[in-house]
Amino acid sequence: MKKILIFTIISVLFYSCSSNDDTNVVNPENIFKVETNSVTNLGHQSANVIGRFNRAFENEVSVYGICYGLSPNPTISGTHTTATNYYAPNENFSSNLSPLSQNTTYYVRAYGTTSDGTFYGDQITFTTLSQVYSDASSVTDVDGNSYPTIIINSKQWMKKNLNVSKYRNGDVIPQVTDLTQWDNLTTGAWCYYANDTANGTVYGKLYNWYAVNDPRGLAPTGWHIPTDQEWTSLTTFLGGTSVAGSKMRDAGALWSPAAAVATNQSGFSALPGGYSYLTTTYTPAGEPFKNIGEVAYWWSTTSSSTNTAYSVNISLTNSLTRSSIRSKAAISVRCVKN
Repeated sequence: MKKILIFTIISVLFYSCSSNDDTNVVNPENIFKVETNSVTNLGHQSANVIGRFNRAFENEVSVYGICYGLSPNPTISGTHTTATNYYAPNENFSSNLSPLSQNTTYYVRAYGTTSDGTFYGDQITFTTLSQVYSDASSVTDVDGNSYPTIIINSKQWMKKNLNVSKYRNGDVIPQVTDLTQWDNLTTGAWCYYANDTANGTVYGKLYNWYAVNDPRGLAPTGWHIPTDQEWTSLTTFLGGTSVAGSKMRDAGALWSPAAAVATNQSGFSALPGGYSYLTTTYTPAGEPFKNIGEVAYWWSTTSSSTNTAYSVNISLTNSLTRSSIRSKAAISVRCVKN
């Protein structure tokens, strides 16, 4: 009986020690720290990569981001980003990689650095898209302004907004800065956003529709302002209204940080020049200029009623919106070759 009791005690002690050794000791290297999650908004020169690290690792991380390159297993000794947008509820962060080469395979890994060193997520790869445009020769307006151009779906478009101050025949288009005078116009006019010449250098001039529709011609010789149908055809070619905005919007810093990630796959390079006189209610009173950095508007030559015409706009999302606005509005102009 005594031998049985001793054997039982020894067996229990052995099992307890064995259990502690096997189940309670955890190898730190097996704890998930950093994950390379997914690739979104893939374009011909950019891609948005999402990384993730677990919440227990959050307070230890001093630097985090995405490593990327043309060879496997990229590290922070090579090309990498430093992200600042970790979002605790889903433990995600992201980096927009740009500029990249078109139709090229990239290797990417998320990373996080702590006092113990740098940890990497699993490697994933993506291949950038082919661009859907080709560069073409520039065009010059009657003022001598030169515009780079691109060909999209067999149509040649200006790559910048119009900035001309004369009609094609040399007649001057009046610059109007007074709110009341502008509201009473039924003939062509232009203004700079906020009446600031510096805005014209970047975003071009804002025109009312009367200037767009003037028979003397606003566009350079051999060019015209697009019709509503031409805008629709471009939108359809780029995949429809829900995604065309991303493919047309410039990916640079002139857009608000709140803007969705853009690819500019079309090369259209839309900049957020804002608008003016779009409505008759100005808030604050006497301030008709709105949304520079947040929206790009362009006229078509197609009227929608006696006092309105069709336009398209791109805002902070990936979409493109077609709308009918009053002819007195002041918005940007792009031109397409005849």
